[in-house]
Amino acid sequence: MKNILKRVICWGLAAWVALPALQAKGLNPQFQLLPQPQRVEVMAGNGFRGSELTYLVADEGVQVPVLGAIADALPRCERPGRGVRLVMTGSGVPESEEGYVLEVTKDGVTISSRGDAGLFYGCQTLEQLLEDSRELGLVIPRMKITDWPAIAYRSVHWDNKNHLDRVEYYYDLIDRLARYKINGVIWEIEDKLRYGRRPEVAAPNAISKQEVQAICRYAKERNIEISPLIQGLGHATYILKHHWELREDPNNDGDFCPADPRTYEVLFAMYRDAIEAMPYGKYLHVGGDEVSQIGSDERCKATGKTPFELQLEWLNKVCDFAVANGRTPIFWDDMPFKFAGLWYPINFDLSDEKTRRLMDFTMVDEVIDRFPKECVYMRWFYGDATLLGNQLVLDWYAKSGLKVMAATAASEGTCVLIQTPDGRLPYIKGFSEITAERKTFEGIFATAWDDTSAHLKTVERSYIAQGEFGWNPTGRTVEEFKAAHARREFGLTRPDMEFITDMEAMRPFYDAALVTAGHRNPGFAVAEFTLVDLPDPACPGAWSETFAGRLDSAKMCTPLYERACETLGRAEKRALRNRYTLEIYDCTNDMLYFPARVFLALEKYDKASGAAREQALAELSDLCGYFYDLRRDVLDSYSKTRFMSNAEGFVAGNSHHRHLASRTNNGDWVFWFELPMVRKIEAWVAEQRK
Repeated sequence: MKNILKRVICWGLAAWVALPALQAKGLNPQFQLLPQPQRVEVMAGNGFRGSELTYLVADEGVQVPVLGAIADALPRCERPGRGVRLVMTGSGVPESEEGYVLEVTKDGVTISSRGDAGLFYGCQTLEQLLEDSRELGLVIPRMKITDWPAIAYRSVHWDNKNHLDRVEYYYDLIDRLARYKINGVIWEIEDKLRYGRRPEVAAPNAISKQEVQAICRYAKERNIEISPLIQGLGHATYILKHHWELREDPNNDGDFCPADPRTYEVLFAMYRDAIEAMPYGKYLHVGGDEVSQIGSDERCKATGKTPFELQLEWLNKVCDFAVANGRTPIFWDDMPFKFAGLWYPINFDLSDEKTRRLMDFTMVDEVIDRFPKECVYMRWFYGDATLLGNQLVLDWYAKSGLKVMAATAASEGTCVLIQTPDGRLPYIKGFSEITAERKTFEGIFATAWDDTSAHLKTVERSYIAQGEFGWNPTGRTVEEFKAAHARREFGLTRPDMEFITDMEAMRPFYDAALVTAGHRNPGFAVAEFTLVDLPDPACPGAWSETFAGRLDSAKMCTPLYERACETLGRAEKRALRNRYTLEIYDCTNDMLYFPARVFLALEKYDKASGAAREQALAELSDLCGYFYDLRRDVLDSYSKTRFMSNAEGFVAGNSHHRHLASRTNNGDWVFWFELPMVRKIEAWVAEQRK
């Protein structure tokens, strides 16, 4: 109740507020509006079906916003029957420019707002009502929806570090984000922009500034503001692989030298190009996180400054540039806390007593005057944001008067196939709740790092969750959100999407089953690996004994895979839209199960004798053929929305991050363990048949 009262005070809507559990009481639960509106009041009297609406008009001087397909098909002039009317007014509507009131009466629908954004969002909610009415045969009741966002800036991350999507996918994704009331994108475009001032940085397949401008204009028309993120001090491989002279370490292209004036010549030129390419954004994200070598080269040592001082000096210079060019700078906030010895208690779940003992802000307090005040400090925390260390940092920001934005994560970034969206959802909800409660945040942001470059279709549910919980953090539980997502995205029910849970359960075995050493997790840099040994024909059963634990896990994957196949098959037949997303999940399911197929086939050979052993060899050979078909199908499916190979002339980087998706110039990084394992089995089968 305390949190609800805080939100009421913020928006000046005390007379309208009800507990979230009561807000939609009386509305048929088959209507699944996403995000959950702040308040729904169902009135007495008869409603009507969406098909009975005959026109859509706006009051004089009011521009009709971009509409969904159903509403857009309505004539724009008054006709007999029930209509939709759009009204701009400052009376009886929420304070927020994005807020709106949607009233359904016997005569039709009226959507009122004080701003263009509010009318757009009211029409998005209407579209969902019409969709449910048409698809489920529902009567839209007489009702009044009063709705506004709990968090003003609700944004997501596009990261093109290791791939480029087809242009048409960006337009489709913008439509999807706008439908769920996301209003910001921070685009880490890296070398996929054709920089006019620094053409050497652009990848051979980079898109033009004009194409990016067109995407941004399309987004602006749908109330989404796109701003650039140009990684600068660290994570600069895409720049420094072309500029050896600006590296801190000649053998590592990860970090810029902040003491070299030429660093700023390069960065400022790229900033200008990015700002011009994304002209409607208010931010310039300058990166600045996870710098590993700052202060180590002779140029930095000659200044006599500490790494902490060098970082703050760089930050002030790039922030001054941003402000001078009409942008608010954003900066990842981890490095100052790392230099101050606070990284450990902030990021680990320690006892409250130990956390408080270790959280000494003296060092950052002593240099607080050097922190640029115009900068927004992005407080990134990808786990449970209620941990005490994170909360104490937020308290420090409030005390220091610095601007802060929350950053949670839409993807885990450690698996090439699936981004554990179930695992991320509570964290997105949790940090959204904190952001809404504290009232001091500039907004919230959901990152989607491209380290393993998983297909974004496996990330979209988390993007949509940021729309849900950024708009109304307490309106639904995570499980209720999953049901609403299934309905809105596919026209399905929650049980139809259970395949995601089964696939996530297979992931731990998939990640490491085929190797005895090494890993493909980019969080720890992709390592050299050793594939598992194959059975010794002279020692039947020995291999199965050695790998008994993995065989048990492989057998546990079988019912998960079979159930996911059944659920996916049912979903693909019943889905009313977005079948391509299900196609990506389908090939993901097959890939996740492939290591289990390998182990079960090898066990069959290891325990067989005579003719049965020959049959097992034949089945292993068939399994290799199946893999090549699967590999082709995965690449065909992925390539419908993204480019799976680097263009001719692409220059690879050599930073310590060694991201999985940068290890090959074609799509074979997806099969990092599987492809060499299949080749090993093929050679081994051939040897057994000699």
